[in-house]
Amino acid sequence: MSVETYKGIEFVRISQLPEDQKNQITQTIDRHKIIKILRGKELLPDCVQANDYDLWMRHSYNKTLEVVKDQATTRASAIISATTPK
Repeated sequence: MSVETYKGIEFVRISQLPEDQKNQITQTIDRHKIIKILRGKELLPDCVQANDYDLWMRHSYNKTLEVVKDQATTRASAIISATTPK
């Protein structure tokens, strides 16, 4: 993540994120968390405060890790059941 700072506000630009994160964050983050920052004469319309981005990442990737872990456990159980003599 590339954190920028302007007037004490630490933020991440959605347009600068990897493609998969760009797609996921725009679909899942609370729209009120996406802010506009006027830096000089340049309007940055796709900013998320760094702490909001961090929370989003933790929530999104913990959820993903839980799903992967559950799938792995289910597969392992199926393999054990299939190879255990009856």
